[in-house]
Amino acid sequence: MENSHGVNRSKAFHKGDPPVKPKFPVRGVHDNNPTPKTLYNLIIDQLKFIDVCLDKTKFNAAVKLWPNRAYCNPPFSNKKLFILRAVASNARGNEILLYLPFDPTTSWFRTLYQQNALIMIFMKRMGHAKFPHALYHLKNYSETKIMLLQDEHDVLKFLR
Repeated sequence: MENSHGVNRSKAFHKGDPPVKPKFPVRGVHDNNPTPKTLYNLIIDQLKFIDVCLDKTKFNAAVKLWPNRAYCNPPFSNKKLFILRAVASNARGNEILLYLPFDPTTSWFRTLYQQNALIMIFMKRMGHAKFPHALYHLKNYSETKIMLLQDEHDVLKFLR
């Protein structure tokens, strides 16, 4: 069908045009996005958590139980596996900290909520994230608590 300018709208592209990039990211494209540097330094250097996802050749966090004071920013496309590993490690008495998007509509969020996590939601964009992010702290709390954080340093108020 041609419009008033004689352009055929039924064919969006001409032969030889480069392929169009997909509108949504390909599965796994954000898997290696790092934790924002300031937050990461607070978690590792000041709070003394151990990054279990730092080097999978030394420690495979997807299959092994995590040590006490373990920290993980799981791969975006495979969050559920790492969350289940975190819950299993916490069930053995280990303190766990996860950095994930804040999305209460997901089954993985409900899993963490049911574990009586301390959920610390950042009230600003973290790094290049398009969605709000939060820290999920598993430490044998008697009930789920949700806190709003102005910036990364507010984490120190709750995790010292």
